Amino acid sequence: MKKAKIKYTPKHNWVELKRKVVAIGITDYLTGELGDLIDLCLPKVGEELISGISYGEIESINILHDLIAPLSGEIVKVNSDLATSLKALQKDPYGESWFIKIRLEETDSLDSLMDEDEYEEYIKSIKKKRKDAGKKKKKVEVKKDVEKKKKAVAKSKKVVATSKKVVATSKKVVATSKKVEKKKKTVAKSKKK
Repeated sequence: MKKAKIKYTPKHNWVELKRKVVAIGITDYLTGELGDLIDLCLPKVGEELISGISYGEIESINILHDLIAPLSGEIVKVNSDLATSLKALQKDPYGESWFIKIRLEETDSLDSLMDEDEYEEYIKSIKKKRKDAGKKKKKVEVKKDVEKKKKAVAKSKKVVATSKKVVATSKKVVATSKKVEKKKKTVAKSKKK
């Protein structure tokens, strides 16, 4: 079922349209990305919200995430109970899990937001980029592994070549030692005579 009155932002906010007052929250995609939520810091009623500027923070076990304002306006309500029910927020970030309600300065600013279909396409593109980046990373890792193996083989070949030189040198030393021994014996025999 489509959420006809809800619009979305690239920063994963949802905005529920109710005339000049709108409710703002975060999407299920973002809550999924954040993981287990542990804290929520929201502004106070009466404060001005400025589009593109942080208006609060949500913290998970893994990250502290700035909440970026999708629109400008005056904060008329804050869902302060939400900070004590973060599990409910994680289960269903829509509806009663709104963060703040603001009175809009201009309703024209709503036109720049995405509808549900556009947002779903946006999420698909993010997942595709992440998947492609993962494949690229895997290719790079495979390439690095191949390079490491090539270096290891080259190193082994050098070790084998060095070993062959050592063996050849040892053979020469042994042969030279045998010649020296022979000469010593010859010299010793000639001294006896």
